[in-house]
Amino acid sequence: MKKNTPKITIAYLKDIPLETICERHILSFSDGKRKPSKTILMHKYQYLLHVIITRCKQSDEGHCHLNAQFYRDHIFHDHWNDMLLNLSYLGIINIGTYSVGKHSTTITLMKWNVGYMTSHNVKFIKWARGEADRRKMFEQVEVTPFTRKYMESLTCLRLTRKDDALVYIDETIADKQTHSYQYHRSCIDDFKESDIRIYKIDEQGRIYHHLTSLPRSLREFFNIKYELDISNSHPLLLNHYLVKYYSIPSNIIREAKAQYHYDVEVVSNILKHNEIDVPLDVLEYIIKTQRGTFYDDFVSEFGDMERSEVKKRVFAQVFYSHITDSYVSKFCKSFIRKYPNVWKVIRAMKVSTDDKLPHTMMKAESLLFRLILKECWSRGYRVVNLHDALVVFDVEANECVTVAELTTIIEQVYHRFGLFPSVKVELGA
Repeated sequence: MKKNTPKITIAYLKDIPLETICERHILSFSDGKRKPSKTILMHKYQYLLHVIITRCKQSDEGHCHLNAQFYRDHIFHDHWNDMLLNLSYLGIINIGTYSVGKHSTTITLMKWNVGYMTSHNVKFIKWARGEADRRKMFEQVEVTPFTRKYMESLTCLRLTRKDDALVYIDETIADKQTHSYQYHRSCIDDFKESDIRIYKIDEQGRIYHHLTSLPRSLREFFNIKYELDISNSHPLLLNHYLVKYYSIPSNIIREAKAQYHYDVEVVSNILKHNEIDVPLDVLEYIIKTQRGTFYDDFVSEFGDMERSEVKKRVFAQVFYSHITDSYVSKFCKSFIRKYPNVWKVIRAMKVSTDDKLPHTMMKAESLLFRLILKECWSRGYRVVNLHDALVVFDVEANECVTVAELTTIIEQVYHRFGLFPSVKVELGA
């Protein structure tokens, strides 16, 4: 074999022979049809499993969406549906729902005893190139002055401690036959400097790239100098609407953030002195989100759950969920009990706005960080964002940057919208 002969790395399942999969297919799907060729099926199953393993491995949720039209037309043809049903019957995959206009069929890989081999199969290489071309076409991000500047910073990303990262994964994830292990490995093994790019910018303006899906525990192995996170980012954004709804002067809200001895009663008395009556729970919400302590009560109440999971549930069930009279989740009940008048505003916004409330908040967050990034770039700094966090790379352009300066930039942008955040700094490796 010549050295320059094209090759491809193919993923496969170690404990389920292709022979078994194909034999079951022929027995189950030949009735009334022309009997499929075992040789053809072997190749098609081998490639389909490779696609499913690879795509699920790269997903932080362990599932993928495969475009049936593309795969049916270009690779698997009449075998497509039967192959998926066969893999589902054998317990290799789980087939989820199809949502018209939103996403294609969800496929979850159920077996994770995965191996890899090198193949020179011409068809595999051709199919892989066809897939790559299609993804590039659909994932193409519009080139604008903003995306050009973003890419200038993003291409500074480097994996500086690859070997340490792989050792860390092996030591911290005991079961190697899990999606978690394969996903963490993928974040390191599949990282290529030549492929650094913006994958997608969604309708809310949120930007996606390698770092947005990288597990927090692996960031220390990249050249990240530090990150600046907005505490209670999404709940904080609601303050913009609460302040307007109750006509609260911004200078009083600023003081409530700056003066830690200002509790709810103090702020309420100041407002009453100015003939402004605001419910105490609204003031408590504003003060706690500004100081970054909003989730603490919920974490205490639901102490049997991880903090990250509590935050996820509160956001999903309070801000994201649809309003129904038949069922209110325990997290939503807890929120309503603590913040009844805040809930009235949330409920009113859910009813009155065409866009979902979290989408409105995500758009606001994207706008804020675009302004922050532009200000940083104007000073020559190489920074990007992870939705609600600013990432500073350890590169020459950032030698003179300080946490204090970046915090001031963030605060000044937020202040323009009547928001007074707490900024948390996480140092890099």
